Amino acid sequence: MLTNRRILTLVALLLSLTLGLWGCGKISPTAPEGEELTAPSMAPAESGLPAEVLWPKMVVDNPTIFVEAQIFSRTENIVDLQLPGKYQEFTIRKHAVEQDTTITIAITKYAYRDEKIGQRRYVAEFDFGPDGLEFRKKAKLVLDSSWLGLEKGQHAVLRYYNENTGLWGEISSTAVKQGRVNFYIEHFSKYAVSR
Repeated sequence: MLTNRRILTLVALLLSLTLGLWGCGKISPTAPEGEELTAPSMAPAESGLPAEVLWPKMVVDNPTIFVEAQIFSRTENIVDLQLPGKYQEFTIRKHAVEQDTTITIAITKYAYRDEKIGQRRYVAEFDFGPDGLEFRKKAKLVLDSSWLGLEKGQHAVLRYYNENTGLWGEISSTAVKQGRVNFYIEHFSKYAVSR
């Protein structure tokens, strides 16, 4: 019985050493350096947060508003977003698009409760179409700060929805100035503006 234990212990020890050397050979100080260990990853890190984290218990505050507009390449185009407030427009500059096109914008305003401060906050979601339309010159989104529940000096954040990851990544942040917030976008996709 004593020899069986010794044999089992010896087999377990040899098996552990074999697996340890085989499995850890890539990080062994005597192992040749591999490119995967010395070169940093070239893939960008995915960043962003899910909607549930950014805007917990989000509920629709206003029904979705649908805007459709003809955009002309040779002129500046100012699209009225048909939202309450003094400043609510989307501007596509002259020669920003290759050809005349029709755009669509679906705008939904949500409310959520910020548990940290115990107050109601708002997020506006913009689904621009045609999806992927790129601008040669950035388009400008202007929103009335009071419509978003923002006051002078507070910041609003523009986020982009990544369909591959399901996360909302931050693009830019701006302070409320003269009762409005201004954002610039390079292409059409789904965006959100909130605190």
